[in-house]
Amino acid sequence: MPKLKPWFHVVTPREDLRENRPLDASEFAVNLDLIRDGKARKDYQDPERFFERTYLTRNLRDLAAQTARRLSGITVETSPVFNMATQFGGGKTHAEAVLYHLAHSGPKANNWQGVQTILQHAQVKAVPKAATAVFVGQKFDPLTGRVAPEANRNATLPGERSPGSSAEPKPSTW
Repeated sequence: MPKLKPWFHVVTPREDLRENRPLDASEFAVNLDLIRDGKARKDYQDPERFFERTYLTRNLRDLAAQTARRLSGITVETSPVFNMATQFGGGKTHAEAVLYHLAHSGPKANNWQGVQTILQHAQVKAVPKAATAVFVGQKFDPLTGRVAPEANRNATLPGERSPGSSAEPKPSTW
């Protein structure tokens, strides 16, 4: 039987581990608001780097493939809505970040690590670009509203709008 090589000869650890920097658990928490606003840590903000550091489990690949099919106009063997129910740390927001980066980047994503596997599984040739929106419910209080980046106070979802939208939000009545 051949002798197994030590793991550190087979896999190159991340730079933070190679440099013996302490691990910070908050580094592993994805924040979709920050990704949308372009203020997330590089590991989450840079979609190519994000995919290099993401292991595509079967479930994550299936979710991304169904989404790519749906965005391509294919409604057979796809779901229009996904109910992701896992405990804290189960990967829900990470999966949403995968979908956000794919839809937001469109065909630019085709050569990122793992994306060809997603496309093959989806039986589509390219990731279609789609309009994206991010709504983090934990950041919205229906009683007090939310101060949007444009400095408008929104108390209802219709008052929310995506950055760059040509439609002006209507001020909420207080």
